[in-house]
Amino acid sequence: MPEVVIIGAGFIGMSFALAAHGQGFDVEVYDKAAAPVLPETETSQVIAVNPSSAEFLEEIGVWNRIPDRFVTRYDQMSVFDGQGTGSIAFTAEEGGLPCLGYIVDQVALRVAMTECALGQGLKVNWTKTADIDGLERDLLVAADGAHSATREKLGLKKMGYSYDQSATVCVAQFGQESSEEERKQAYQWFRETGPLALLPLSDRGKFAVVWSSSEDMASIDETAFISALEASTEDKLGPVLGVSPRHSFPLIQQQAWRYVAEGAVLLGDAAHAIHPLAGQGANLGFADASCLITELCAARLEGRGIGDLGVLKRYEQQRKRENHLAGLAMEGFHRLFTSDSGLVGLFRSRGLRLVNENKTLKRLAISVAAGRV
Repeated sequence: MPEVVIIGAGFIGMSFALAAHGQGFDVEVYDKAAAPVLPETETSQVIAVNPSSAEFLEEIGVWNRIPDRFVTRYDQMSVFDGQGTGSIAFTAEEGGLPCLGYIVDQVALRVAMTECALGQGLKVNWTKTADIDGLERDLLVAADGAHSATREKLGLKKMGYSYDQSATVCVAQFGQESSEEERKQAYQWFRETGPLALLPLSDRGKFAVVWSSSEDMASIDETAFISALEASTEDKLGPVLGVSPRHSFPLIQQQAWRYVAEGAVLLGDAAHAIHPLAGQGANLGFADASCLITELCAARLEGRGIGDLGVLKRYEQQRKRENHLAGLAMEGFHRLFTSDSGLVGLFRSRGLRLVNENKTLKRLAISVAAGRV
């Protein structure tokens, strides 16, 4: 009988599985999807990984398995108020960091995790739906996403709402020549309909586009999309030479009322889902996984069961606080940057300039985004 059964072999569930297996727990993973296959080239399915999350992935043996072409380091983030004159630039040097983070292909990361699991003898059941009522285990971990069927079956209720927006993703090739330093820069524009992020990829001039908007930007024709993309990026990267097929998904804000029950725990998006405008969703999930394994190791030292509700509540208390704060922050940014009030717009532009000119505030913001606070 495995000690830990994990439902969901996404990058959060697998990161926890590898961490728990590495600490000597008997772990088994179930996922109804097939095992991931390494893509031939860069895709728009990327996540922003902060330095703390990268360290966690390195500790569990995954980071160095990801092919270099699917990991792009970025040292600067430039943010523009697309409705006003405010802007701000964050650099790794200002934060005393080697880099601000990395743009990582999700599928390549999952392939690296799968290879790591295979090499370590960790059992992953692909294309299998687990009957959680019939599975013997000490702890059940639900890591099956924002629409978690496991969470519903456990009776752990959620609260949330739709932003009435969708995020459109694709890869865009820009034509402007860029220096080596400029290739390590990410960009974000806050438009009246939602934020537009450009995340650098390994090929020169290529960016993953994440465009959150009240209009489904995947449904308009390609020529109109390219024209809108060029206008929204204010010619800072030159003309758009081409885009990959576009995909979109609805945006929600969601938090589970409780993360734990006796012998069961929620992890990652199963517990919380936030607006992607700051790219922190994956990092919150990795922090969940790191915190949970710490508490399980502590329980073992204390002679307590890993499914003990008191043990799991320690995890819940720590992670709920940070995840709720992140959700509130994203909600605040969303409302601030989508408001059409002239007064709010003035406050927004002046606020960006104020932070840009204040080294202490910038350093604090960089530390929070890097997972150092």
